[in-house]
Amino acid sequence: MPNILIVKGSGRNVGKTVSACRIIRQLAESHAPVGIKISPHFHRLDEKQKFIHFSPDFVIVEEQNINGKDSSRMLQAGAKKVFYIQAKNDYLPQAVEMVLQQINSMNPVVIESGGLYDFWEPGLLVYIEGEELKRESNIRPHSTVIRLSSDEAQNFDWKKVYFDNGKFTIDA
Repeated sequence: MPNILIVKGSGRNVGKTVSACRIIRQLAESHAPVGIKISPHFHRLDEKQKFIHFSPDFVIVEEQNINGKDSSRMLQAGAKKVFYIQAKNDYLPQAVEMVLQQINSMNPVVIESGGLYDFWEPGLLVYIEGEELKRESNIRPHSTVIRLSSDEAQNFDWKKVYFDNGKFTIDA
């Protein structure tokens, strides 16, 4: 999926959302990026939100609020649209497919997700490894990947990530 960039990490608080927002901010200068935040945990959601789908297996909300939530931070970074998905792992592909039907397939899509990479091969994977959690990341050898420590992600020049002709590329 060449127009999709997945930000994945080895744990919590490693810089996934900050990195996703920096990528979105950089892309928003010349494109209309879409942000997707995926959580495997089900939390109570505000009834006033714009629900796209609601079932016991997955929930999709179009983020429209300005607050401190990760999905809202993507919106504030310049994403044209942002979707928040809560999904059981087996339903991730179905939930994301439903969101992709809501957008233009030529838009760059930045997805923060720990589990989606298990199902899909993105155009670019950003993998951020935290200091405290060193473990095998199961990155496929043919993937196009930017692999960073949490510290490196804080200082990475995201202008090296390009979106052109419907696909993500890296300036080496």
